[in-house]
Parts: sequence; structure tokens; C-alpha cells
Amino acid sequence: MSYKGKPVIFLAFANDKMDAAAYLRNLPLELNGIRNALEKAVNAGLVEIVERTSASREDIINIFQNDYYRGRIAIFHYGGHAGGFELLLENLDGSKAIAHSEGLISLLAKQDGLKLVFLNGCSSQPQALEMIKKGIPAVIGTSQAINDEIATNLASRFYSGL
Repeated sequence: MSYKGKPVIFLAFANDKMDAAAYLRNLPLELNGIRNALEKAVNAGLVEIVERTSASREDIINIFQNDYYRGRIAIFHYGGHAGGFELLLENLDGSKAIAHSEGLISLLAKQDGLKLVFLNGCSSQPQALEMIKKGIPAVIGTSQAINDEIATNLASRFYSGL
């Protein structure tokens, strides 16, 4: 597979801004940890990073369908609430929007160049297994609920090792 440019790492984060008890306070720390871990690779011109905080379904679809990024997104990282068959995304007003796995998996499975999906949210293993069945080479998910601080550290350490 040849790229039109550098490989892209697409970082998408969404939070629950309506329920203070469900708000993930460490999501900004996760994003900063990933940025810091990838800084040398970005500065060396090895990779490009695209970030969407408060990500909506439209944000994710638009990035994957954007001609500038098409075929270059090598890693898709999601940070936020998840369940076995959905990701929590956001609407423009900050309210919750659910992305059901069927649509997400269909979108991701069609992406040339996508090598890894990292679903850093609770209980995302069923989605991860479906993505692997649909041909995505590597998917990271969780088999159970995961503490926000642990999820943050996991992502930072993963990308440091990458």
C-alpha cells in the first residue's frame, strides 16, 4: 500500500457533558499523553496527527471521507465511553450521541490503509472482535469497565512504545 503522504493517526475523543458523574476528567490528559508520546515522530515528519475532541458522528465520517486523509489513516484511536456495541459521541449542543457498532464497523472496514483501531472505552471487546472479523488487521478493546486513570495511562504508554 502506498500513501499519498504521511500516515495519519486520527484521535477522536467524546465525553458525557450532561452527566457530571459520568464525565471523564482524564480525557484531556489522555490526549496530551498521546501527543507527547508521538511528538518525536511528528517532528521527524514520520506521521501526521488529526484530533477531534467533542467528536460527533459527522466529525468521524468527515475525516475518513476527506480526500486529503483518504487512504492515509493508519490508526484510529477513540477515547471516551463505550459499550459492547456502541461508542458515546457528542452532538453540537454537548448532548450524547450513540454510534452503533454496525455503522462504525462498516465505515472502518472500508478504509484503505487502516492498520489499527484502539477503542479506549469500557467493554469494547465485542466491537473489537467484529472489526477483526471484518478485516481490520489489529484492534484493541477492553473486556470490562476500565478506570479512567488506567485508560489514560494505557494509551500514553502504548503510544510511547509505538
